[in-house]
Amino acid sequence: MVLDYAESIVQLLSILIALLISLFKYISSNRRGWLYAVVFFIGNLLSSYFWTANLILMGDSPNTSAFITYFGWNIGFFVILLMLIHMKSKSERRYFNPLMLLPIPLNAWQFTLYIEYGNMPITIYQVVVTTAISCFALQGILWYLKNRKKGANPPYIAIAVLIYITAEYGMWTTTCFEGWISDLYYPCSFLSSLNNLFLLFTIERYYVKIGDKSKILIDKKIQNILKSTYVGILLVGSIGGVLLGRWIKRILSAEVADFEETDVFEIIPIILFLVSIILAVFAIAIIFIVYFEQKVAENNKLREARSVAEKSNAAKSDFLANMSHEIRTPINAVLGMNEMILNDSLRARDNTPEDKEKVKKIFSNITAYSGNIDSAGKNLLFLINDILDFSKIEAGKMEINEDNYKFSSVLNDVSNMIVFKAKDKELSYYVDVDENLPDGLFGDELRVRQIMTNILNNAVKYTEKGSVTLSVKRDKKQSYSVGEKSDLIISVKDTGIGIKEEDTGKLFGKFERVDLKKNSTVEGTGLGLAITQKLIEMMGGSIEVQSVYGEGSEFKMRLPQKISSTEPVGNFREKFRKNMEKATAEVTTYTAPDAKILVVDDTSVNLVVAKGLLRDTEIQIDTADSGKKALIFTQDIHYDIIFMDQRMPEMDGTETLQYIVNQENGANVETPVICLTADALSGAKERYTDEGFTDYLSKPIDSSALKDMVKKYLPKEKVIEA
Repeated sequence: MVLDYAESIVQLLSILIALLISLFKYISSNRRGWLYAVVFFIGNLLSSYFWTANLILMGDSPNTSAFITYFGWNIGFFVILLMLIHMKSKSERRYFNPLMLLPIPLNAWQFTLYIEYGNMPITIYQVVVTTAISCFALQGILWYLKNRKKGANPPYIAIAVLIYITAEYGMWTTTCFEGWISDLYYPCSFLSSLNNLFLLFTIERYYVKIGDKSKILIDKKIQNILKSTYVGILLVGSIGGVLLGRWIKRILSAEVADFEETDVFEIIPIILFLVSIILAVFAIAIIFIVYFEQKVAENNKLREARSVAEKSNAAKSDFLANMSHEIRTPINAVLGMNEMILNDSLRARDNTPEDKEKVKKIFSNITAYSGNIDSAGKNLLFLINDILDFSKIEAGKMEINEDNYKFSSVLNDVSNMIVFKAKDKELSYYVDVDENLPDGLFGDELRVRQIMTNILNNAVKYTEKGSVTLSVKRDKKQSYSVGEKSDLIISVKDTGIGIKEEDTGKLFGKFERVDLKKNSTVEGTGLGLAITQKLIEMMGGSIEVQSVYGEGSEFKMRLPQKISSTEPVGNFREKFRKNMEKATAEVTTYTAPDAKILVVDDTSVNLVVAKGLLRDTEIQIDTADSGKKALIFTQDIHYDIIFMDQRMPEMDGTETLQYIVNQENGANVETPVICLTADALSGAKERYTDEGFTDYLSKPIDSSALKDMVKKYLPKEKVIEA
């Protein structure tokens, strides 16, 4: 009798512990495997609680119908079957091995043992369902043995379920015999109880192995409330049920002492069964609360995501509309100005005025039109560069390519560009650079230049009168030693229109332009600041803005750069002033009539442009519109420089270059070959020089850059300074 008590109490305790653990896991993760486990243990609790409580109170198993007695366990069998099937992969479900049918004849034999006990519907149900469970569990184990070398996950759950069914069959079968075989009932029962906890371990291992990333969205406080609530209900309900049964038994014993116990006390197991139903109902209620709370949280998250998506789509739509306008504007300017040049040129050709002033007027007009085309083309190029950079950032392909550079050179180039834009708008441009700032830095020079240019361009664009000031300082708290990273503190201050406080949050957003009504005439993509912020973050820096609407703005950037030389920048303001005076006072030119170069490009317009830009140098220029034609020239004619387009049909620039340097008795084996390409992205120069090109020049071709490149690689004796 002691073993009966011990077996029932141990089984009930293991179910209660397993139920709490699985319910807590479900509340914390919302995984379906844990839901199956909760329902399985609820079913077991329904039968085990009232069975054990009745044994404690009455000293015997409950005198109720088989339906009530086995109701919970029968639910558990069906749920464990569903869990086993659900947690298999598709290939595992389709797998068949004759050995998985082994439980069928064994269970058929056991069925013959149960027939004499009656209750055929329940017996048939139990045998059929448990046989299916055994077959599917064996299927999982056999499938793993076949696929373990392919990385199949170990069949933890299948093993636990098979142990559970084996223990249950052991308990049922031993009750059909007498003697030592019947005593095996207790080991089987204890094994079943222990396996309840093992099942929890296998479910946890399953989710670890598959790398499940289910996310619970329910607030932690709600989770803790649900957990503590059910612990309280379980303790009060289970202990209270036993106390209630004991109280009823005492009352009935005192009031109806003349009645036989079997008649009077039949109400006690029913009451205990109802208590177990209440415990199960509360657990199911918590499941529904978790489910609906999760759904509410998911719906709220979807609503937020939808709102963000709608705002993003609206911003993108505005961006596309703006882009259509921004791109059409310079294109219209190019086409319109070009038509005016054609008209004036044709009139001058067909009816050339004799008056020199009128001739000068025609050429003056053409020069003005050409200047407008140049300005529109550069604006269009800036727009395209912004879009390309943004696309690269979105794709996660933007890289920071670090190398040694002179910071004074970056300051000079950026200031040279901005000062003329400021003058065009009659703005003052001031530069204030810390004289002790290290000049030798190690970082991505191209991106540092881009960051400063973007912020300064914005300042000029949104300022109608007053000034733009660039300030670069050092952080006095940091040591600026060679090899160490230190911060450049860059500030751009303007006296422009400023930014409304409510628009500050949109400033660095993608596709965002603020105060469009007031700024509708200002050109731009709405991507510049988003790109700038991302580049600064990639370098480990930060950017912030302070603005007063109607008075101006100040952008402050903290940009970490490694120090490669402690040589100071010096008095940059004075150097810049002298450079500007020199630049406006003189323009250096040269000629090289004895030099000979070859330009290779599959686009005829590009060949015309290249020849036109170098016309005043008097250099002899041959052109080829394909790699094959270029090889005909290079076989016998020696060139001082070859400019090679990279993207050409049939034979690209790299392939043509390899043929040139490997031509037998070729005249240009050691001739410098400069790559011409529209690929202006960071790292392009290194990539093309690695392929064998001497240098690199990006399109659209800048006349100054082209002339400087030619002068750099021409033999010195062939260059005649003007």
